[in-house]
Amino acid sequence: FISYYDYYQPEAYIPRTDVFIEKDSSTNEDLERLRLSTTASLLSYEDVVCIASVSANYGLGNPNEYIGMVLIFELGMQISQKELLK
Repeated sequence: FISYYDYYQPEAYIPRTDVFIEKDSSTNEDLERLRLSTTASLLSYEDVVCIASVSANYGLGNPNEYIGMVLIFELGMQISQKELLK
């Protein structure tokens, strides 16, 4: 991944004209899904390699928090709806 932005304009200041340009961006939903899928693979398997820029990884959050949101189900496992929704 290079970036998940379709468009990115960093903030800028032009002293000569005293103009401030605000940051603006738009992300690509398909790349966002791939990025999250890659994160899940990196945390779930030991044989995964991901080559990405800092921009593509920025904002993914703490891996430990991501792992805390993962539920692992096994064949034959029984879990109540109440327990699942906790």
